[in-house]
Amino acid sequence: ITRCSSADSIKSAASRRKKPNILIILGDDIGTGDIRDYWNHTGIPVGDPMNIVEMPNLQDMMDKGVKFTDAHSSSLCAPSRYMLLSGNYPHRGRQFGGTYFLNYRGNQFFPEQKSLAHILKEGGYNTGMVGKWHLGGKIPTVKGFRPDSVECTDMSNVLSNEFHDWSLEVEGGPRDVGFDYSAMVPDGVGRAPFAFIRNNYLVPNRSEIVYWHEGTYDMPHGESIILGGLLEGDGDQNWDSTAFNMIVVNETIAFLDKHLEEHSGEPFFAYAALGAVHIPHSPPDEYIDGTPIAGQYPSKHMDLLGEVDKVVGSLVQALADRDQLEDTIIIFSSDNGGLNHKKKNSTLYDSSGLLRGSKGQIYDGGHRVPLIMRWDGVFPSNETRSNLVGLNDLFTTLVDFAGLEVPWGQAMD
Repeated sequence: ITRCSSADSIKSAASRRKKPNILIILGDDIGTGDIRDYWNHTGIPVGDPMNIVEMPNLQDMMDKGVKFTDAHSSSLCAPSRYMLLSGNYPHRGRQFGGTYFLNYRGNQFFPEQKSLAHILKEGGYNTGMVGKWHLGGKIPTVKGFRPDSVECTDMSNVLSNEFHDWSLEVEGGPRDVGFDYSAMVPDGVGRAPFAFIRNNYLVPNRSEIVYWHEGTYDMPHGESIILGGLLEGDGDQNWDSTAFNMIVVNETIAFLDKHLEEHSGEPFFAYAALGAVHIPHSPPDEYIDGTPIAGQYPSKHMDLLGEVDKVVGSLVQALADRDQLEDTIIIFSSDNGGLNHKKKNSTLYDSSGLLRGSKGQIYDGGHRVPLIMRWDGVFPSNETRSNLVGLNDLFTTLVDFAGLEVPWGQAMD
């Protein structure tokens, strides 16, 4: 990512700094056309839905950092998350197409593979992950249980299954991939189980697990939505899909505060994986600060994009309030291209911008994603780059900026 005319000056500026903190904010199903002004209005008519959602915080990141216009993920969620944390193309993981769900085998990493969090932790970083996981993990089972398959074929009752022992740890969860702290949901807002797993242990106890059927539910923060068919199932009785992104914000800030209290002077790596804008599109009535979210734009999809920008603003402001902003590399990206408005969702436009295709497709619109990077005083500001880069490139780039070495056999791509 730094192989360009200004690479030497960037590395020189970085060498004069202490090890940087790292914050990665990963959106879900956000295409380049979802970010206002990402295409600088090129070929986009005035008043087009692509330019309606106000995004002052992401615009501020672009003004103070670097925007990449040819950055790529895979075209689906789980493989891209492995790319990001492994520095590998998806096929190098345990499952060729990614490991999406909890199972009886483990996560997407082979035992010999180290994640970005592993390397940074070994280099003195305090590491934390909050939000959507989508890298699998081994379901804890009662003694003597022998599954017929390594896959759990019925995720709907994964929490209430009598052969699953949730008093035990999930093997292959974030703690086993290098994160000191984690609060994750296996599949985000879109599919059961609808519950957080903190530090590899399920948060709700068995008596607090209910079966969430397809439907819309009035919850404290808005209208929570459960999708039907194979997507409904077990979850926390207090599950509220509208609160997911705000929980990610609060948990990430709590991690930051605990880090500053217990590890002052050491760097941190925080990975905040949002639920937006994956379906179901269920924006909260109000954001954390009381700002209205739901009903502010022509679609729920656009309301969620407005919330995403608020999330970015909250996390950047949290760094500023704690005098960490100048010492932190901030990255915003997405796990795949945008949604296709012709499918059953609340989008009003093809959110891949001017590109052909959308999420799940081989065309550019399926895997070209927004990528914005900011490190005040080191990275250039208000710069656009067309270099071909991938989420897998972030691994070695960040390890380099941390003054560490990538071990042999790791981050192969």
